Amino acid sequence: MKKTLLALLLTASLFGASTHTAKVLETMSSGGYTYMKVQEGQKDYWIAMTQRDAKVGQNISFSEQGWMKNFHSKTLNRTFKSILFAGNVSANSDSKAETSHKVPKSQMHSKYEQKDTLSIAELFANPKKYVNKIVTVKGKVTKTSNGIMKLNWVHIEDGSSFKGMNNLVFTTTQTSPKIGEVVYAKGKLIKDKDFGYGYFYPVIIQESSFKK
Repeated sequence: MKKTLLALLLTASLFGASTHTAKVLETMSSGGYTYMKVQEGQKDYWIAMTQRDAKVGQNISFSEQGWMKNFHSKTLNRTFKSILFAGNVSANSDSKAETSHKVPKSQMHSKYEQKDTLSIAELFANPKKYVNKIVTVKGKVTKTSNGIMKLNWVHIEDGSSFKGMNNLVFTTTQTSPKIGEVVYAKGKLIKDKDFGYGYFYPVIIQESSFKK
């Protein structure tokens, strides 16, 4: 990913940053990034950016950071023949789609909420408040990936959601809990963590431990 970002910066410096306005046709998020298929005039193409909320039918504006050919997203397990990495993304006020970023109160709370635990939505909504602090979440294990970069990766959901972000990743050197288990997950919150190789996380919990 670092090589990719360097290539994008070189592209931007050579050709300058063009500004686009397009309509969102399709959107998906994975690994800290959001991928959108957009329509600009008679042309449609894919763009990628750091993870954010977007709705089909919404009109957005963005600047070019650089085009990539045959870009493979490991987290999506998908190769894009051509994709534009975008920056300075904003929703246009004249969009027919709902553009409000207000999150319903019910989504901010965990269905496992207890004293001294935080919801996943709260951590995504206010990461600066908790950065480099020890936090505890109670939630259900939805996925585990072991032995990647000498770490075990545990995905947890608790029923809360902030702007579509409802799955929080915990890394650990301990044995991973089983998928489907409800656990207390504790660790240090890190913001905007880039491991390289396409693994970027706006929020991730490291040095984690788990108990039932």
